[in-house]
Amino acid sequence: MNDYQAHWDDAYHGSDNSMLGWYQSEHSVTLNLIKEIGRFQLSIIDVGAGVSTVFDELLKGDNDVSVLDISKQALQQLKIRYGDRLKYHHGDLCSELDIGHFDIWHDRAVLHFLLEAEQRTAYVANLNAAIPPGGHAIIETFSLSGEKRCCNLDLFRYDEKILADLLGPQWELVNHVNHIHLNPFGGERPYVSTLFKRI
Repeated sequence: MNDYQAHWDDAYHGSDNSMLGWYQSEHSVTLNLIKEIGRFQLSIIDVGAGVSTVFDELLKGDNDVSVLDISKQALQQLKIRYGDRLKYHHGDLCSELDIGHFDIWHDRAVLHFLLEAEQRTAYVANLNAAIPPGGHAIIETFSLSGEKRCCNLDLFRYDEKILADLLGPQWELVNHVNHIHLNPFGGERPYVSTLFKRI
């Protein structure tokens, strides 16, 4: 894979997940954006899934949920928690992937770590391959006023316009929400969460 796999395997190995800086105990922003789509029993791919607990809610709606992560440690922890209720993919979004087709692409934690233009180009290519016209993408990143580093890595920060420019004219911005993520230590982390539709 690459050094990113080792970095994220180390981050999740033996950790108390509730004390990771990006841990969320509730997922109202994400779930409200999904509700805006107005459809039920969706096929969803969560990229950079980590050890998120959002799947507790997504699986209640009989959705077909897949997860992708570069960290085998994270995927193993998800398997212990969710078993065969999720479909698991191990891969790097900076490389060409064949993960199938979905109604929704959800990313809360990957894109802002991609610092090089070619990495972001590969990310968008994988997004376009996975989501056909009529599908949606929910992309959540550190906002322009957010942190410059996370998990000892530099970040590329966004607002909704920068994200729209990156995705290109085949994606329509439906909604965006600026909000604050409170990390487990009480730190405020400004975020932008966006909903796009592929046209």
